[in-house]
Amino acid sequence: MAIKDSAAVIGLGLIGGSIAKALKKMGIKVMGLDSDEQTLAMAKSEGIETHCFNTQGMAGETAIPDIFSHTGIIFLCVPVSFISSTVKLIANHVPRGAIITDTGSVKKVIVRDVEAVLPDGVSFVGGHPMAGSERSGFGWAREDMFYGAPYILTPTPGTDAEILWTMVKLVRDLGAKPIIMSPEEHDRVAAAVSHLPQIISTTLVNAVAEVHPEGSVMDLAGGGWRDTTRIAGSNAVMWKDILISNKDEILPLISAFKEQLSVLESAIKSSDEAVIKGRFQNAKAYKK
Repeated sequence: MAIKDSAAVIGLGLIGGSIAKALKKMGIKVMGLDSDEQTLAMAKSEGIETHCFNTQGMAGETAIPDIFSHTGIIFLCVPVSFISSTVKLIANHVPRGAIITDTGSVKKVIVRDVEAVLPDGVSFVGGHPMAGSERSGFGWAREDMFYGAPYILTPTPGTDAEILWTMVKLVRDLGAKPIIMSPEEHDRVAAAVSHLPQIISTTLVNAVAEVHPEGSVMDLAGGGWRDTTRIAGSNAVMWKDILISNKDEILPLISAFKEQLSVLESAIKSSDEAVIKGRFQNAKAYKK
């Protein structure tokens, strides 16, 4: 089975839609599966073969075996909490030699659960494109979404080297930069550079909304506010799953953030210029 034969993308949101568009541009036959009729209509209008699919399976007349019988690779672009159950649903209908990958922001739990239900002859390589935006839905998908972006692959000791190399080449064809690390290392890194920033951005907006519930303060918001709170508009369902699934890595970072905030709070209360200046200088030096 070769990737060029056919690819399936389950979940045509921002990331899944962008993958489907990019694969189509590469000349790969792409099938897009989603439960939303409007999303399917948009994908179909762009020349992507579409099928209705939900967490219980196919909807309509087409049976799952007919969909995946000639599929070389399947991208799972559904919320983290649905990834392993989706694999279980399609497992017996995926041809030998096919590759299943995902785009979830958490890897350790996903890899563990998926490998437990993976059928013989089918490979799984965890994946996480470090790209996207606060927008969601197929309407915001772009074929160039991954250009220049890191794309993490998380093989395990049992991952076949040839399968991993196939994924590395595909990631490069998408325009992204493949980075290989363990599922555990991925979760530690993602918690620091993706999950905690999302928490801080969301919490900042909620804090200001509590103090200024009327919202008129937003009329004065400038670039600093926009830059810091851009991702606060991200998909709530997706982030609920991510934060719960990776809480072992996220909670220590929240504690560290609260401690840093407390230090700055105390310095402001006591007008301690040295501590305030030091915190800003330390952050600037680390960020370079």
